[in-house]
Amino acid sequence: MRLGETIKSHRKKSGWTLTELSDLCEISVAQLSKLENNKSNPSIESLQKLAEAFHVPVSALTLTTEVPPPAPVMCGEGYVVRVLARGEENVTARYLVQDQRFRMQPMVLTIPPRMMTEDKRSHVSDEFFYVLKGKVRFVYCPDLIYEMNEGDFLYYDAVVAHHWENPSDEETHLLLCSASAAM
Repeated sequence: MRLGETIKSHRKKSGWTLTELSDLCEISVAQLSKLENNKSNPSIESLQKLAEAFHVPVSALTLTTEVPPPAPVMCGEGYVVRVLARGEENVTARYLVQDQRFRMQPMVLTIPPRMMTEDKRSHVSDEFFYVLKGKVRFVYCPDLIYEMNEGDFLYYDAVVAHHWENPSDEETHLLLCSASAAM
Protein backbone atom coordinates (compact mmCIF):
# COMPACT_ATOMS: atom_id res chain seq x y z
CA MET A 1 0.00 0.00 0.00
CA ARG A 2 1.35 3.45 -0.90
CA LEU A 3 1.50 6.32 1.59
CA GLY A 4 -1.64 8.03 0.26
CA GLU A 5 -3.63 4.81 0.45
CA THR A 6 -2.38 4.27 4.01
CA ILE A 7 -3.50 7.76 5.08
CA LYS A 8 -6.90 7.27 3.44
CA SER A 9 -7.29 3.86 5.08
CA HIS A 10 -6.56 5.29 8.55
CA ARG A 11 -8.96 8.18 7.93
CA LYS A 12 -11.77 5.85 6.83
CA LYS A 13 -11.15 3.48 9.78
CA SER A 14 -11.50 6.49 12.07
CA GLY A 15 -14.77 7.40 10.33
CA TRP A 16 -13.62 10.90 9.43
CA THR A 17 -14.23 13.01 6.36
CA LEU A 18 -11.38 14.99 4.81
CA THR A 19 -12.80 18.11 6.47
CA GLU A 20 -12.81 16.47 9.91
CA LEU A 21 -9.24 15.24 9.50
CA SER A 22 -8.25 18.69 8.21
CA ASP A 23 -9.62 20.31 11.37
CA LEU A 24 -7.77 17.81 13.61
CA CYS A 25 -4.42 18.10 11.84
CA GLU A 26 -4.52 21.71 10.67
CA ILE A 27 -3.71 20.51 7.15
CA SER A 28 -5.90 21.88 4.35
CA VAL A 29 -8.49 19.63 2.73
CA ALA A 30 -6.82 20.25 -0.65
CA GLN A 31 -3.44 19.12 0.71
CA LEU A 32 -4.97 16.04 2.37
CA SER A 33 -6.67 15.13 -0.91
CA LYS A 34 -3.33 15.43 -2.74
CA LEU A 35 -1.66 13.25 -0.11
CA GLU A 36 -4.36 10.57 -0.30
CA ASN A 37 -4.10 10.51 -4.10
CA ASN A 38 -0.28 10.29 -4.04
CA LYS A 39 0.00 13.63 -5.85
CA SER A 40 2.05 15.24 -3.11
CA ASN A 41 4.52 14.18 -0.46
CA PRO A 42 3.93 15.25 3.13
CA SER A 43 6.39 17.24 5.20
CA ILE A 44 7.74 15.61 8.34
CA GLU A 45 5.54 17.99 10.34
CA SER A 46 2.44 16.85 8.41
CA LEU A 47 3.34 13.20 8.95
CA GLN A 48 3.67 13.83 12.68
CA LYS A 49 0.30 15.60 12.82
CA LEU A 50 -1.39 12.76 10.92
CA ALA A 51 0.22 10.10 13.13
CA GLU A 52 -0.96 11.95 16.25
CA ALA A 53 -4.50 12.21 14.91
CA PHE A 54 -4.58 8.47 14.12
CA HIS A 55 -2.78 7.57 17.40
CA VAL A 56 -0.10 5.62 15.55
CA PRO A 57 3.67 6.04 15.16
CA VAL A 58 4.88 7.83 12.02
CA SER A 59 6.32 4.52 10.82
CA ALA A 60 2.78 3.08 10.66
CA LEU A 61 2.08 5.61 7.91
CA THR A 62 5.36 5.39 6.04
CA LEU A 63 6.11 1.68 6.15
CA THR A 64 4.07 -0.25 3.64
CA THR A 65 3.12 -3.89 3.59
CA GLU A 66 3.66 -3.97 -0.16
CA VAL A 67 7.08 -5.29 -1.03
CA PRO A 68 8.34 -4.53 -4.51
CA PRO A 69 8.95 -7.73 -6.43
CA PRO A 70 12.51 -8.79 -7.14
CA ALA A 71 13.86 -8.35 -10.66
CA PRO A 72 15.56 -11.58 -11.69
CA VAL A 73 17.78 -11.64 -14.74
CA MET A 74 18.65 -15.18 -15.72
CA CYS A 75 21.99 -16.33 -17.12
CA GLY A 76 22.47 -14.92 -20.60
CA GLU A 77 19.74 -12.31 -20.14
CA GLY A 78 20.16 -8.58 -19.69
CA TYR A 79 20.86 -6.29 -22.55
CA VAL A 80 24.38 -5.80 -23.88
CA VAL A 81 25.64 -2.48 -25.19
CA ARG A 82 28.94 -1.53 -26.71
CA VAL A 83 30.57 1.06 -24.46
CA LEU A 84 33.70 1.64 -26.51
CA ALA A 85 35.06 0.32 -29.80
CA ARG A 86 38.62 0.29 -31.06
CA GLY A 87 38.98 -1.51 -34.37
CA GLU A 88 37.49 -4.98 -33.95
CA GLU A 89 37.62 -4.82 -30.14
CA ASN A 90 34.68 -3.66 -27.99
CA VAL A 91 34.28 -2.87 -24.32
CA THR A 92 30.76 -4.08 -23.57
CA ALA A 93 28.36 -3.68 -20.66
CA ARG A 94 25.71 -6.29 -19.92
CA TYR A 95 23.05 -4.54 -17.82
CA LEU A 96 21.65 -6.82 -15.16
CA VAL A 97 18.58 -4.79 -14.19
CA GLN A 98 16.04 -3.86 -16.81
CA ASP A 99 13.76 -1.75 -14.63
CA GLN A 100 14.24 2.02 -14.22
CA ARG A 101 12.63 2.10 -10.75
CA PHE A 102 15.79 0.78 -9.12
CA ARG A 103 18.37 3.18 -7.68
CA MET A 104 21.31 0.94 -8.52
CA GLN A 105 22.41 -0.22 -11.96
CA PRO A 106 24.53 -3.39 -11.87
CA MET A 107 26.33 -4.50 -15.02
CA VAL A 108 29.15 -6.75 -16.16
CA LEU A 109 31.85 -4.91 -18.11
CA THR A 110 33.96 -6.95 -20.50
CA ILE A 111 37.28 -5.34 -21.37
CA PRO A 112 39.35 -6.97 -24.14
CA PRO A 113 43.10 -7.55 -23.66
CA ARG A 114 45.29 -4.42 -23.62
CA MET A 115 42.32 -2.07 -23.92
CA MET A 116 41.22 0.86 -21.78
CA THR A 117 38.01 2.80 -21.36
CA GLU A 118 37.79 6.47 -22.29
CA ASP A 119 40.38 8.64 -20.61
CA LYS A 120 39.30 10.27 -17.37
CA ARG A 121 35.53 9.87 -17.33
CA SER A 122 33.45 11.64 -14.68
CA HIS A 123 29.76 11.46 -13.76
CA VAL A 124 27.58 11.92 -10.69
CA SER A 125 27.39 8.47 -9.15
CA ASP A 126 28.73 6.23 -6.43
CA GLU A 127 30.23 3.12 -7.98
CA PHE A 128 31.54 -0.21 -6.88
CA PHE A 129 33.33 -2.80 -8.96
CA TYR A 130 34.48 -6.34 -8.35
CA VAL A 131 37.01 -8.07 -10.60
CA LEU A 132 35.31 -11.30 -11.67
CA LYS A 133 38.03 -12.42 -14.06
CA GLY A 134 41.37 -11.05 -15.19
CA LYS A 135 43.20 -7.89 -14.17
CA VAL A 136 42.39 -4.21 -14.28
CA ARG A 137 44.37 -1.04 -13.71
CA PHE A 138 42.07 1.57 -12.22
CA VAL A 139 43.20 5.18 -12.58
CA TYR A 140 41.52 7.63 -10.20
CA CYS A 141 42.32 11.35 -10.11
CA PRO A 142 45.47 12.01 -11.98
CA ASP A 143 47.82 10.16 -9.63
CA LEU A 144 46.05 7.25 -7.91
CA ILE A 145 46.55 3.95 -9.72
CA TYR A 146 45.27 0.63 -8.39
CA GLU A 147 46.41 -2.69 -9.87
CA MET A 148 43.43 -4.98 -9.26
CA ASN A 149 43.23 -8.77 -9.69
CA GLU A 150 40.46 -11.34 -9.69
CA GLY A 151 38.57 -11.12 -6.38
CA ASP A 152 39.59 -7.49 -5.67
CA PHE A 153 36.95 -4.79 -5.34
CA LEU A 154 36.77 -1.02 -5.04
CA TYR A 155 34.18 1.59 -4.04
CA TYR A 156 34.59 5.16 -5.32
CA ASP A 157 32.92 8.47 -6.08
CA ALA A 158 32.61 8.59 -9.87
CA VAL A 159 32.42 12.38 -9.94
CA VAL A 160 36.23 12.18 -9.74
CA ALA A 161 37.82 11.57 -13.15
CA HIS A 162 38.67 7.89 -13.62
CA HIS A 163 39.16 5.11 -16.15
CA TRP A 164 40.00 1.40 -16.43
CA GLU A 165 42.70 -0.37 -18.36
CA ASN A 166 43.14 -4.07 -19.00
CA PRO A 167 46.94 -4.47 -18.82
CA SER A 168 46.89 -8.21 -19.54
CA ASP A 169 46.64 -10.48 -22.58
CA GLU A 170 43.39 -11.97 -21.23
CA GLU A 171 39.84 -10.61 -21.28
CA THR A 172 38.76 -8.88 -18.03
CA HIS A 173 35.26 -9.03 -16.52
CA LEU A 174 34.13 -6.50 -13.89
CA LEU A 175 30.90 -6.52 -11.94
CA LEU A 176 30.10 -2.80 -11.74
CA CYS A 177 27.30 -1.30 -9.67
CA SER A 178 26.45 2.34 -10.24
CA ALA A 179 24.04 4.36 -8.12
CA SER A 180 23.39 7.97 -9.00
CA ALA A 181 21.42 10.55 -7.14
CA ALA A 182 19.21 10.96 -10.19
CA MET A 183 18.21 7.31 -10.20
